[in-house]
Amino acid sequence: MIPVKIYCACGQKYAFEVEPREGWMPMPVACPACKRDGTADANRFLAEALRAKTQPLPPPSVNTLLNSVQASLAPHLVDALKDAVAQELAAQRRQLLAAQQSAAAELTELAKRLEAVQTPLLERLRAYEQRVTELEKDLADQSKENRELLKLKIEMLREKIQTERTASRISFN
Repeated sequence: MIPVKIYCACGQKYAFEVEPREGWMPMPVACPACKRDGTADANRFLAEALRAKTQPLPPPSVNTLLNSVQASLAPHLVDALKDAVAQELAAQRRQLLAAQQSAAAELTELAKRLEAVQTPLLERLRAYEQRVTELEKDLADQSKENRELLKLKIEMLREKIQTERTASRISFN
């Protein structure tokens, strides 16, 4: 007798024991809740259960042979794996070096372009600074001249006032 457990699509679980005939259910089975036919599910369950029971074990000599083959192949597989990893790492290193050289070339080109742009700007800045210095000097000179002119004008006005005062004084002697 083989215990059979079935899960119906409706969610019901049911179990029973059966003695299969030639690996099949001897009679139809139905879900106790929804009455759905469960014979196909039971046959699949029986096939899996019987297959698990009937698989022959390899003879001991085959197991010994497999173990010895694994033991003799293991070092070769490890060496092959090491070689594959080393080759992959070398390929990745080459790619990284190429990428680094490309980036260095791009940076050099960028630095040249920046210098080409920066040089005229620096020259312009120097010219502006020189012009500002000249203008400040001119402004200082003009301020000096303006002060002197103002002083002369003030003195002339004083002299004029003085002459007018003396002329407006009437002498009664």
